[in-house]
Parts: sequence; structure tokens; C-alpha cells
Amino acid sequence: MTENGVDSPLTVIDRLDWAEFAELYWEKRPVLIKDVRPRPFAADEVFRAAARATTAAFSVADRRLDIALPPEPGDGDLAGYHSRVSATLDGRRYALVVSVFHAFDHGLWKRETDFYAGLWEQVGLPLTGAITTMFHGTYEHSPVGVHKDRFTTFMFALSGRKRMRFWTERPWTHDVTTVLDYREYLGTSFVGEVEPGDLLYWPSAYYHVGENLGGGPATSVNVGVPIHGHRAEYDLDCLLADPDPDLDLPARPDTIAAKLAPVSASMFTEGTRLPDALTQTVTAMGAVARGRGRRLAELELALRGSRGFAPVPHETAR
Repeated sequence: MTENGVDSPLTVIDRLDWAEFAELYWEKRPVLIKDVRPRPFAADEVFRAAARATTAAFSVADRRLDIALPPEPGDGDLAGYHSRVSATLDGRRYALVVSVFHAFDHGLWKRETDFYAGLWEQVGLPLTGAITTMFHGTYEHSPVGVHKDRFTTFMFALSGRKRMRFWTERPWTHDVTTVLDYREYLGTSFVGEVEPGDLLYWPSAYYHVGENLGGGPATSVNVGVPIHGHRAEYDLDCLLADPDPDLDLPARPDTIAAKLAPVSASMFTEGTRLPDALTQTVTAMGAVARGRGRRLAELELALRGSRGFAPVPHETAR
């Protein structure tokens, strides 16, 4: 949408085709897909995940609180949660942000991965995984303020009305990464307004902030795919820096030696047979290498099995 005389690069379409999306919009320009089908998230699964989440951050009037006010199963849904929290806070504005959101419900993860599988076919699977974050509340604007991520982002509007405000470049000149009071920069911004069922995408280069419309609670789920500040080595870290110290290579000789039973043997032997001590060492080194190979295969299968969204929740989390 055009605001303040600024020409908006935002395109509005009514159908999502991943091949067309990759060609026209991926890391190029923002696009709003109205009433996207199929839905990448469902309300019951979102509430279930939110009620199980252990990664929630809660803030009131732009101040993060140490108190815990997460959704509870007894709330029934996010509307019930809002009623309880609003009464507790005497109607003050609040924000609930849940990171690693897909890890808390298998049904949500399955629906999400099915939806984005078509994108990975076009742009490639992010080996270290995309991130999923839920935003819920009546906050006036995103708690972090205007900022730029290292992610290219999709926002699915689940309920309520919300507006994303964008800048094509950093609107301020002072040396800070985020700005909470951005009123003086409104003139160079443009906006995209979403309704329930809409999917909004913006490239990683855009500065942005989310704004609540209407004062009621709004819920959205964002998916971020790492772009900036992401080096190829990050994609290999989970393979080359396995947390299992027994499988680290190159293995230190003293580490291997500590695992071997003592052998009483001469340093020399007759004929072509290796001394017993050396035979045991070579055998142990081979076992370490074979174990490492198996572990690499397991990790690669886990990466592929996550379908771009790790960690995978247990199937009982449904």
C-alpha cells in the first residue's frame, strides 16, 4: 500500500505458486498473498504449541517481564488466554513472543513442513533450519521496535488485524540497530496490512516493525529463513562439530589410549606381524572412524528428516 506519498514495492496476489514466487519475489520484493491455501498453520495447533512452549517472552507496555503469563490448557484457545491475561493486567497492552515455536507440537510442525516443502524445492533446503516464532497480543508495535533481521520472512496472520511497516533502507543515521520511537521516520515508510488467512513475505534487506490495528488481540506466526550473516560453515557445524566427544576427529592419541586395555607386548615382533600394542591401536582408530561415519549418516538423516524445521517435535506432542 502507498502511504505518505511513498511508492510501495508491495505486490498483492491471490494465489501462491512457489515457482513463480521464487522467480519474482524471493529476496527481491515483498508480496502479500491473500487468503492463502492451504493454510500453513491452524488455530488449535497454534494454541496447543503455545500452551506447551518453554521459550515464551512476555512484555507489558514495551517492558519485558520476568513473571510467567503463558497460555494454559484451561484457557481453551488464544481468545480465552487473552481474556485471562487482559483481566490480570487491567487491560494494559501486552505481547507474547514464542521462539522455536514448531518444536512444541508435531501436528503444527507437520502442517508447516508440508506447506514450505514447495519452497525448498525452488530455493534449496536450509540445512541449519528455518525459525518459527509466534507473536500474540495487543501491543502497539513489535517489542523490539524497527529493526532488520538476517532472515527473509513469511508472516501468516492467524487472527486479528495487523500491519507491517517497512523501510527499504535504514531510516536513521545514528549508530543503533533498533529504534522504538520511530514517528519521525513514518514519512519514508510503506505498509502492508494483513487479515486472518493472509501470508505476507518480505526480503531480508527491509527494515520493519509490526503494528496492531484496532486495539484487539492479534496472532501471527512468522517463519524466518537465514540469509545475512550466514556462512556455509554454519551448515556444516552440526556435522563437523558433533557434541559427542567420543566421536571427535581428529582424535587425540591420549583420548584413544585411555579407552584401551593395557597390553604387555614388545615393541618388536618377528616376521611381518604387527606388535600387539600397535595392532590394538590401529583397530581402535578404525573403530573411531567407523563410528564417526555412522554418526555423520545419522545427523544427515536427521537434517533431512527435519524438512527445514529443526528440532522435530516428538510424535506424542500432538
